[in-house]
Amino acid sequence: MNSRLTWLLPAILLVGLGLRIANLADLSNSPFFARPVIDGQAYDTWAMAIVKGEAPGLPFYQDPLYPYFLALIYTAFGHSYWAVYLGQLALAMIFLLLVYDTTRRLFDRRAAVAAAAIAALYKPLIFYESQIEKTSLAVFLTALFLWLLVRSLHTRPASVGHRALPFLWPLATGLALGLAALTRANSLLFAPLLPLALALNPQARNRRLRIGAAASSLLGVLVVIAPVSIRNSILAREFVLTTTQAGQNLYIGNSQYNTTGQYQAPPWVRPNPDFEQPDFAEYANKTAGRTLSYSGVSRFYTRSAWSWATSHLRDFARLIWRKSVLYFNNFEVPDNQDLYFFSRYSWVLRLPLLSFGLVFALGLAAMILLARGLAPLSLVVFYFGYAASVIVFFVFSRYRLPALPALFPFAGAMLPCLADSVGLRQSPRARRPAFPARLAGGLAIVVVVFALTLYPVHHGAGKTEAAQSLVNLGSLYYHEGDTVRAVATFEEALRTRPGHAEASRNLGILLLARGNVDRAFQLLSDASRAEPSNPTTHLFLGRIHIRRGQTESAFTEFGKAVGLAPGRVEFRFELATALQQLSRYPQALAQYDTMIQLGPDNPVVRHNYAVCLYNVGRYAEARIELEAARRLGGAINPRFDSLLRTGSVRSADSRNP
Repeated sequence: MNSRLTWLLPAILLVGLGLRIANLADLSNSPFFARPVIDGQAYDTWAMAIVKGEAPGLPFYQDPLYPYFLALIYTAFGHSYWAVYLGQLALAMIFLLLVYDTTRRLFDRRAAVAAAAIAALYKPLIFYESQIEKTSLAVFLTALFLWLLVRSLHTRPASVGHRALPFLWPLATGLALGLAALTRANSLLFAPLLPLALALNPQARNRRLRIGAAASSLLGVLVVIAPVSIRNSILAREFVLTTTQAGQNLYIGNSQYNTTGQYQAPPWVRPNPDFEQPDFAEYANKTAGRTLSYSGVSRFYTRSAWSWATSHLRDFARLIWRKSVLYFNNFEVPDNQDLYFFSRYSWVLRLPLLSFGLVFALGLAAMILLARGLAPLSLVVFYFGYAASVIVFFVFSRYRLPALPALFPFAGAMLPCLADSVGLRQSPRARRPAFPARLAGGLAIVVVVFALTLYPVHHGAGKTEAAQSLVNLGSLYYHEGDTVRAVATFEEALRTRPGHAEASRNLGILLLARGNVDRAFQLLSDASRAEPSNPTTHLFLGRIHIRRGQTESAFTEFGKAVGLAPGRVEFRFELATALQQLSRYPQALAQYDTMIQLGPDNPVVRHNYAVCLYNVGRYAEARIELEAARRLGGAINPRFDSLLRTGSVRSADSRNP
């Protein structure tokens, strides 16, 4: 048995490596390989700014470690995506070894080999390791943390000769947890539990050693987190621990706008890393009637989420249940990219490899039957605590992956347990209980839990998510200036999922720019019916009505856009322009007053505000606003400038210069 186990681990590593290399080779021919999208694009841009020394001097809104990881690779190898993917592949191989050794220390070598095999064949890991995305780094650092934790709990400090050595493993454990928290901030919730686990460690029979180990672990966390907190706090002029987005994320997952349990931004927020933070801040500042600090914005949304949850208990309970079902479901809820869609590019992703349902069923059965002792129980607490910390916000497949290093050891341990129960293999450590009873209990848990994870949570999800991936690709083509391929890709998205709101909206906007007004109107109307809370759709419908001379209808659409996104200056500008064309000057002036508060340095707003003031006879104020537009570098309509200089009382043109 031992000789077989000796060669099984290298074979597993070789298979895992081969699958990952083959997946990368196939994906290198896809249009996404060198085009990271949404979060990936934001991380890539951030990393290049770090390399150039141009990183923004603001407190971190998103977890910062992954962009610095990318910047390190770019500094060494240039702006090479292949270097990133190969670096993540190397971390994946080390990750398999960490899973193996963690499981060996908790159970035995057979369980360790099984756990490593499960991790090597786990399809979602293979997929996310081939993306410009922080999940692979988060999984690796979590596995490193758990390996160090198990090693710390299994080390006998009294048997170590040098007096400083008993505290090195706990210190390293704290360092790893701190690093993991800089990729997934919810990992920091376990900072208080780590020293507690070490303080209760039965291996350290000396009270002083237990307290020293606990203190060392906490010191390790602080060594990593403190520099980030100090930097954030200096820039924000208030205390900011790691990021400023906790309240915003809580609100995204718990408000009247979220019915799915996934990411659903409120209508005034553009779901893009470039715009999410300022859009959240603008709305909070307007609602509060003052400029809030970074932490103030986060607290505003925390209170808003809490207020909604406590006043809509039934809806909140239904939403929490929905998120729990999503989290423990076999379906891989996509975010920036969709595993199922990417299978069209990679034969590896089309293989019937392991997915969440079976692995969770095996792991849960082992947690119930085999979790004895502080180290295994610590992993159980970590796994379900981590799950709860995701469910309270919102659920994506990639969000649950960092907890898998705590699940794989149990899933691996369950397989030899079941084998022993039927007498196929007898471990030297087995106690020979009533094997049929254990087999029946273990199999019952696995089968029932696995069946529950197959509950359908998405009807037609495959087509919807494939369409969303095509929309992401079409948006990339558009931003690259390739409108021909962008239009073709949006058309394909609509063929894949007719009526898809974002595909209809984006294609409608492009066709409107090409002058195809009728088709654009049809598409934008479809988008409005499918997603009535999107303000951009109403904005462009209003523009079509303007082209058709239907000013009243345009006014209605612009009003909807402003109502859905009151902090967006461009929506109010269109509404004010429509109001001026209807000669509703007092209402238009009210919109301009709000726009000046939201964006005082916008020269176009200042210019058209001056026009509106002129048309109601407030000439002195109109001159002031026109001069403000001139100082801000805006283009001035020469006809209007002449009218204002000569003091003419004829009606001025409200259009842009």
